Amino acid sequence: MPLSPPALIAAGVFLATLAFVLAGGATAAVVAGQRQRKRRLARAAGGRARVPEAAMASLRRADEAARFKGLEAVVRRILPGHADLRARLARTGYSLSVTGFLLICAATALAVAVLGGFAAGAPWFYTLPASLVLGWGIPNVVIGMLAGKRVKRFLLELPDAIDVMVRGLKSGLPITEMVGNVAQDFDGPVGDEFRRMANGLTIGRNLEDALWETAGRIDVPEFNFLAVSVGLQRETGGNLTETLRNLSDLLRKRQQMRLKIKALSAEARASAYIIGLLPFVMLGVMYLMNPDYIGRLFTDPRGHYMLAGGLASELIGAAVMVKLVRFEV
Repeated sequence: MPLSPPALIAAGVFLATLAFVLAGGATAAVVAGQRQRKRRLARAAGGRARVPEAAMASLRRADEAARFKGLEAVVRRILPGHADLRARLARTGYSLSVTGFLLICAATALAVAVLGGFAAGAPWFYTLPASLVLGWGIPNVVIGMLAGKRVKRFLLELPDAIDVMVRGLKSGLPITEMVGNVAQDFDGPVGDEFRRMANGLTIGRNLEDALWETAGRIDVPEFNFLAVSVGLQRETGGNLTETLRNLSDLLRKRQQMRLKIKALSAEARASAYIIGLLPFVMLGVMYLMNPDYIGRLFTDPRGHYMLAGGLASELIGAAVMVKLVRFEV
């Protein structure tokens, strides 16, 4: 039995109204929070200096992350892996809360249900599982792509940021001041993360704690090396300049190794792409040449089983090929 169009439309209107109400209430709360925090910063400064724009930008990001605060508390209790999901969202660099992400998943599932049930006329026992799987899977794939792209750019610029810190330490500047210099000199992910650390240091936070918080958010071994190096130097002493210089050389060598592996595995990856796309290309060609012949796969129940088996084997083969051409450095 196909999904009822009025029911789908009603569900869509309900979700849109709920999102609008939540967004409106959250916006009012954000504005009030910004005003209150600005007054607190002004009182802390004693009225002698204007509140720094960097500090206000940090507060605005914190207010954005605090949207849907009431729902966030409910989601935190009922959703398993809430902390991991929140860390993945933070890794993208966007101020998207877990509640907002779940609303996006719900909207995606609703869109899939509408397309499958209303436009294609598929029965509900096909549309419902597909909408749930795709509604959760598509946003997760997009989040993973955005986070991976940002982390790659961060790793590409991190050795240069460490070199800036080394030059400042050679000239006699403290490392806390060099964190602020990196935040000013760099844009993109490195500038954003070091700017967060600099804002934390401005209000009296410990450097090691700020480094480990950033390491947990970025979740890459290269930045863990930086946090470990600074922490060991603070505890045991030693030449921090030489340690950071060696760390910069190590990170560049790791980057070169990744590029070599990518070049050596280029042929295997191209073969994997061709083999993976070939069944779909041939299906399209055969459909254009003889639609009646290939159309029985979609109309006959036995064809449905054949398509399901083909897709399953295609996914297994793609997973095996991805595993073969991916190496950890």
